[in-house]
Amino acid sequence: MPKKSGFTKSNKLLKKLPTKKQTEADKKALLLYLSNEYGISYLNKYFVFKLEHIHEGSLKNLFTPIPYTTLLDMFRLYKNDLEKQRIYNKTIGKSFSDQQGLLNYDLSIILAKHSDYLNFLQEDKINSAVDIKPQETVKFVNQAIATQTGDTEKVDINEMLNDWM
Repeated sequence: MPKKSGFTKSNKLLKKLPTKKQTEADKKALLLYLSNEYGISYLNKYFVFKLEHIHEGSLKNLFTPIPYTTLLDMFRLYKNDLEKQRIYNKTIGKSFSDQQGLLNYDLSIILAKHSDYLNFLQEDKINSAVDIKPQETVKFVNQAIATQTGDTEKVDINEMLNDWM
């Protein structure tokens, strides 16, 4: 019986999927990063189940699954943005009773930024594909000092620095 092309395509896709062992390692890496970053020694079951639903793509209003490695990368990439949001929340009087609440809030921000993250990756991919040619270095010469002295070979560097500052 001849092989059907649909089966070979699906077999290739299955080979590209991460193994269960790799997925568990990625999940542990994400949980370790979050527990270290937020100072939480024990993450509650609700949060871990939410991460699993995000990974599987079965969370309500989430249309695509997000792998653990992507979530980890997004938390690292948007770390400064999350810190700015925390500072802003303090200024307007919004606070969380514990770090777990803050972690849930930050996760919702990360999920909202997922499309921005995908755009960022696409732009990064395009920029890395473009062949970058080194630009010629431009030599700056302060012509006013050179004309005052009359001799272009002797230029006082201290005067140039004072002019720039």
